[in-house]
Amino acid sequence: MKRHSTHHSFIDLRGLAVLLASVLLSACALSGRPAAPAVATFVIEGAAHAAATTDASSSLVLEVSMPAAAPAYASPRMAYIEQPYRIDYFARNEWADAPARMLRTLLTQQLTASGLFRFVFADAPGVDENLRLDSEILELVQAFSDSGSEVRVSIRFDLVDVERRTMLSSETISVTEPAEGRDPYAGVVAANRAVQRVLDRLVASLHDPVSARVAAN
Repeated sequence: MKRHSTHHSFIDLRGLAVLLASVLLSACALSGRPAAPAVATFVIEGAAHAAATTDASSSLVLEVSMPAAAPAYASPRMAYIEQPYRIDYFARNEWADAPARMLRTLLTQQLTASGLFRFVFADAPGVDENLRLDSEILELVQAFSDSGSEVRVSIRFDLVDVERRTMLSSETISVTEPAEGRDPYAGVVAANRAVQRVLDRLVASLHDPVSARVAAN
């Protein structure tokens, strides 16, 4: 009889434990706890500056190809580093799109406003281009240190003469922009400033090769 009673007691205790667990889960579901914070998304926007003077004699048509990106920066995840040789990503902050896709839009806007070309396009089937701009994002990261944080941007640009199958220019533009804080949003603001600096330097660097190409026509 004692053994039979002990077996029933074990079953009762196990059932009670299951019942208590169910009650606790139900209480958590009804407690009104806030849901996990949504992921915040950010964009990289430029401020295309219209050229002070436009080379009206330029008949060059430029295609902006889709930029490539190093594997660490090929997705919308926002990268940061706290120690050398290690890249991490913010859990609840990301870009609204892959940086390469946003960069293509910015390049098209910036180079259209530059006045260096008759027409600049990214997607225009049937249009014959004279030149093509290839690019690759080599670095786009917020770096943290004991004193604060900064954003590092490095992009390689190749200007290709499609008609003559030659390279007119090739350069890597790298900038470092201090961030005003140690949080992701401060990094976003700094990244926008850094990318604009890269675009401004790109336009300035294209004047000579493009002018030479126009004169050679």
